Amino acid sequence: METKWNIYGEAQTLAELKNLILDKRGIIEEEDKSSFFRADNPLKNLLFFTNDFKDSLKKAREMVNKAVKEKTPILIMGDYDADGVCATAILYNFLTNELGNERTFYFVPDRFEHGYGLSCPSIDSALSKIRGVLGENPKTLIISVDSGITSVDEAAYIKELGHDLIITDHHQKPVDLPNADLIVWSDDVVGASIAWILAQILGSADQSSISLAALATVTDVHPLFGMSRSIVREGLKIINHNPPDGLRELMKISGLSGKKIGTYELGWVLGPRINAAGRLDDASQAVDLFTCGDPTRRLEIACELDMINSRRREQTLKMYRLSELSEDPPNLIFLSSDDYHEGIIGLVASRMVKEHHRPSIVISTSNSYGKGSARSIPGINIIEILRQFEDLFVNLGGHPAAAGFTVEKNNIPLLKEKMYEVFEKHFDEETFVRTLDVDAQIPMEMINWDLFDFLENLKPFGEGNRRPLFLSESVCIADLRFVGRDNDHVSLRISDGKGSFKAIHFNSKSKYDEVKVGGKADIVYSVKLNEFKGKRTLDLYIKSIRTSG
Repeated sequence: METKWNIYGEAQTLAELKNLILDKRGIIEEEDKSSFFRADNPLKNLLFFTNDFKDSLKKAREMVNKAVKEKTPILIMGDYDADGVCATAILYNFLTNELGNERTFYFVPDRFEHGYGLSCPSIDSALSKIRGVLGENPKTLIISVDSGITSVDEAAYIKELGHDLIITDHHQKPVDLPNADLIVWSDDVVGASIAWILAQILGSADQSSISLAALATVTDVHPLFGMSRSIVREGLKIINHNPPDGLRELMKISGLSGKKIGTYELGWVLGPRINAAGRLDDASQAVDLFTCGDPTRRLEIACELDMINSRRREQTLKMYRLSELSEDPPNLIFLSSDDYHEGIIGLVASRMVKEHHRPSIVISTSNSYGKGSARSIPGINIIEILRQFEDLFVNLGGHPAAAGFTVEKNNIPLLKEKMYEVFEKHFDEETFVRTLDVDAQIPMEMINWDLFDFLENLKPFGEGNRRPLFLSESVCIADLRFVGRDNDHVSLRISDGKGSFKAIHFNSKSKYDEVKVGGKADIVYSVKLNEFKGKRTLDLYIKSIRTSG
């Protein structure tokens, strides 16, 4: 599939380049630039949140303090992904370890038994857990984390049972909100960050809990601006110097001990091991990893999560092969099957998007209802489209780029028909052309240590603040070799006639049929540090290449 290069601008000096990169990220005013680079306490960003959010935090503090004072049981209702797991652990650790509240409980729903978020079966199971410990069924303060904003019927059920409910969530608001005692909502941060903020407002002095909010922010692919950027930056400092015990064990079992941890390691190494538990097994063991005081048990859990993640990889590959499409798929990929594993459908949908650059919906029909996951591409708000047919769903929630739902099996053909109609009517072929956003076209002579220092200050990289990509035209291919176990990677020496750089292009052998040593090419690349035997060099990591005259 051909890729269109979107080149944001051209720079001849470092000053011009800095302005281009910041401007592309919407950081234009001098105060915005200072704020972006300033390493402030993340809580200072609360100034920029809505008054509704700030007022809800104050009311939540009053409700939680009242419950603790009156010895009312507090139940944290979590979720089975990394964001929900980390949010649950943050609040549980604060209430038990710092406030010493012995009547604190948590419950993480089972994906297969209870479904997503606040469901009536999960509420019953959670309250049964409290009853089993206390021997009674007392009035309880229920706090949902990373879920609940769409749970209208479930909130009503909780109130019918006589309990209090605080919903904390960041998912997109529906038109009709649940009738909870309090809703603490913002889409400026993830669920675990809302839990961390609430713990701070309640008086937490735990320096390490921000590391879990950072892990959740990156794993949930949240834009790294404002509060989220500050949380990830500060969280990485903790993770690299003195991580909490459970995270340390997970790092060790993942082969990260002694290594510099960045956003890549959070999103692609640690996060998937937490998510895997909720996809294939019981996510509560991931919460146990971050709340357990027994070092032996923490190690056992870390090993178990690693093994579950290996199973997850195998099953994802197997299911993707079951779903392989032609090279010319429709503009919406819509798949459903009894053979699809409910815990893997989101990963398969993501892989479909990556391979074909088409929004993808994958539905598991192995149970009495269809469980679906949707993933989208830039420019197509998938949750907005799905909400046009809300009457077809048992439940529905998500973000512009990702959504999940439950649907009656007999409604699946109609949903498919309706979705295809939307895509045929409202999106032209240009929408589905794969694009590569290039920050700036530059001469290679600009690649130096001053540029590297600026790039380092841009970190942490992630959603909304990707590592900058540069274009250099008509460079000379001074050397070219195929490397790696299957010779799939390409190692190059790139020269502009004044100097040269080592470059690597991963998984790209098929793109080099026309690229020859001594020939000219236009390259899109990022710049990274290479340290080997005490020697530091700047290498080019090629993302795309085209021959030039």
